[in-house]
Amino acid sequence: MYVYLLHFNKPINPNRPAQHYLGFTKDLDERIREHRKGKGARLTQVATQRGISFKVAEVWKGDRCLEKQLKRQKNSRRFCPICHSNF
Repeated sequence: MYVYLLHFNKPINPNRPAQHYLGFTKDLDERIREHRKGKGARLTQVATQRGISFKVAEVWKGDRCLEKQLKRQKNSRRFCPICHSNF
């Protein structure tokens, strides 16, 4: 089981600068394929519709408990090595 962080190449909405998505899956490769097809999470659907690409920024071995723990912190950016390389 995996928890993963997606980094979008630009904000999905200029008024709400979300640039990350945290998710959980048992099959990481299949889940990323679904996201790239615009299926699955609403945020990745909207990104795909708007032509916004994304990269898998980080992957952790873990379950839904870890996903929830990370989401509760409400700051995915600090877990993102792509964002930190831009400083």
